[in-house]
Amino acid sequence: MTVENDPTGDATKDALLRDVAYSAQARLEAFGKGSGQTENMNRYFAASALTYWADRVATVKQDGLTVSGDYRYFGFEATDVANGKTAAVRYCEDQSKGYSKEISTNKVLRTQPSDKDFILYTLQAAKDARGDWQVLKQSWKKGDASCVQG
Repeated sequence: MTVENDPTGDATKDALLRDVAYSAQARLEAFGKGSGQTENMNRYFAASALTYWADRVATVKQDGLTVSGDYRYFGFEATDVANGKTAAVRYCEDQSKGYSKEISTNKVLRTQPSDKDFILYTLQAAKDARGDWQVLKQSWKKGDASCVQG
């Protein structure tokens, strides 16, 4: 996993974007472990976003799959920060070298790279009582032109 997240110079935005990057890592970790209820998932996700990803991880595991390969996260941007407590963020994911893998056989299910391997995530986050930013709502668009590279 590669995370490309440069500092903005604004302490609030930097903390927000750091925690959102951690949420992307937590999500991939959950798929790898086959559990959507990891410590990191519960730390960086809440509300409908946590429920959705916990269910998705369970479904993928039930289908006998996990993740493999290299995933890259980039283009982190805080699009709105309100009172240092709620925020909107966007970032991109490159799955062109990331694949599903069969748990029982360890067979990697390689796919032909395409523009759909580049995903734009937009999300709403809020700061919790511990001071961590948690993803509350999230949507994505595969093949978004703002994320597609080479």
